Amino acid sequence: MSFRDYLPSAKFAVMVGALALSGGLVAAAQYVTQNNNAGSQLAATTQDAQAAQAADWQQALRDVEAQSGIRAPEAPGQDTVSALLTAAQSSNLTTQVGRTLLINLSSANAQGLGNDTPTQDQLVAQATAQINAAASSVVYTTADLTVTDQTNASLRAYGNAVMAVLNAHPEASAEQTYLAVGTASDSQSPAALAQLKIIGAAYRAIADGLIQVPVPKTLSPLHLQLANDFAAMAAGYPDMETVLTDPLRGLAGLQRYTSLLDEAQRVLTSIAQQLSKDGILFSKDEPGNSWNAFLST
Repeated sequence: MSFRDYLPSAKFAVMVGALALSGGLVAAAQYVTQNNNAGSQLAATTQDAQAAQAADWQQALRDVEAQSGIRAPEAPGQDTVSALLTAAQSSNLTTQVGRTLLINLSSANAQGLGNDTPTQDQLVAQATAQINAAASSVVYTTADLTVTDQTNASLRAYGNAVMAVLNAHPEASAEQTYLAVGTASDSQSPAALAQLKIIGAAYRAIADGLIQVPVPKTLSPLHLQLANDFAAMAAGYPDMETVLTDPLRGLAGLQRYTSLLDEAQRVLTSIAQQLSKDGILFSKDEPGNSWNAFLST
């Protein structure tokens, strides 16, 4: 089932889509800088200079300066730009990225850049890097695993134990996650986000439970990835809780959660296939019977 089934309205779907279209922030910042930086006297000569700018914008600028008697400000030095970027730092990711985009685009425009695709791609990449840098989670290593010999008994015990951990935390729900964020976004009510703390704690408990499960050697790489996926999902819930006060951080957290959920599904499917390949079958009374759902997908 697609997560879109859980979104309360088209309004929220548009908000989520806006995160992927981060290039729109560049266009918005460019609009602001263009309207604020165009002086009236320079604007009067723009039409005459357009043809020359197409061939050589620097020569066109010199012509404008000579005709108007006004000298265009020099492009800001790197030290100035760096100082502005430092000042733009904020605990609010939306504010920080917005300020940084505006500063970088203003600097690019002052150098005659900004409209070209490579420059805009670079600006979007810089903004994306800031968003990704905000993500953090506990990362398990192979040293955290309890690895066992691979036998039919150990594989069966493993299959039952993993499903027992997952089944023990029904609060870890994608449906409730999307519903909470979507409802809060539509109603602008922080109360709708209270459920996220409970859901995030459940994902954290799953990660902690998985890392305690003894793992047959051949399944240890997949199991380690699975535990880290659930840990990373849990780490994203504090970000999602900020969707009203820091929309970029909140939606980035939701986007990471969706990606991790898909990855965890693929890992679980791979484990189910491996258990089936090894001839491990579970009765309907065993927790491991739930692996059949992943084999069917």
